[in-house]
Amino acid sequence: MPDSDLPSDVDQPLRRLVAEAADFVQQNPREAASGTWWWPRPADRLQNVLPEPTTIRHAAVLVLLWEHDDGPRLLLTERSAAMAKHPGQISFPGGAAEEFDLDTTGTALREAQEEVGLDPVRVEVIGPLPPALVPVSGFSVTPVLAAAEDVGVLTPYSGEVARLIHAPVADLITPEHRYMAVIEREGIRSSTPAFYFGEGTDDAAFVWGFTGILLDRMLDRLGWAQQWDEARVLDPRQFKR
Repeated sequence: MPDSDLPSDVDQPLRRLVAEAADFVQQNPREAASGTWWWPRPADRLQNVLPEPTTIRHAAVLVLLWEHDDGPRLLLTERSAAMAKHPGQISFPGGAAEEFDLDTTGTALREAQEEVGLDPVRVEVIGPLPPALVPVSGFSVTPVLAAAEDVGVLTPYSGEVARLIHAPVADLITPEHRYMAVIEREGIRSSTPAFYFGEGTDDAAFVWGFTGILLDRMLDRLGWAQQWDEARVLDPRQFKR
C-alpha cells in the first residue's frame, strides 16, 4: 500500500477496529479474555499458556494517533535506561492498573499523563481493544485506542521515560523498516515482529517485543500494513543502551 493510501482521518479506521473488536468479545468472551484476538491459539492449548486467573495483573496502554502534515503519527516512548525492567525499550505509554482507576481507559489516560504530561482533555478515546496476555509476567494488557487533533506540549517523566517518539505511520508500514527481532539464548530462539525507522538520526527507534507484536497486529487489522520480508532479521541486543 503506498503512503498516499493512508487515511486523511484516522478517526474512522480506529472506530471500525474498536467495533470489530467489541463484536469479537461479545461472540467469543473466553477467547477474547485469553488473548486470542492478538495471537490465535488452539483452544486446547490455552490453559498451558495462561497464568492462573487469580494471579493475573491488569494493565493498559494508550495507543494515540493524530494527524500531521506528513500523515498520521503514533505516540511511543523510550523507557529510561535506569528502569529495572525492559530498560531502553520502545513502548506505548501505559502501566499497571491502580485500585482507584475507574476502568482500563482511566488507567491508560492516567499513565500517559504521568509518563509524558498528556492532557486527557486533548484526547478523544475511541475505545479499548481486547486484552493481550503476557504469560511471562502474568499481565493482561488492554490497549486503548485514542485520537487527538493536537497532543500539545509533552514532557517525558524524568527517570522513567528517556524520550518521546512521534512515529510517522508511513515509516512504520514501509517494508524496508520491517524486520523480525530474533534472540537466541541457550539454544532457544525467540522472535517478534519489529520496526526500525529513522536510522542515522536522533529520532531512530527500534520497536520489538510485546510492543512490536501489538503494533504489527493493529496495523494489519487496520488494513494499513504492507507486505514485508520476514527473513530480514535484527538482534535487539545491538540496540541496547
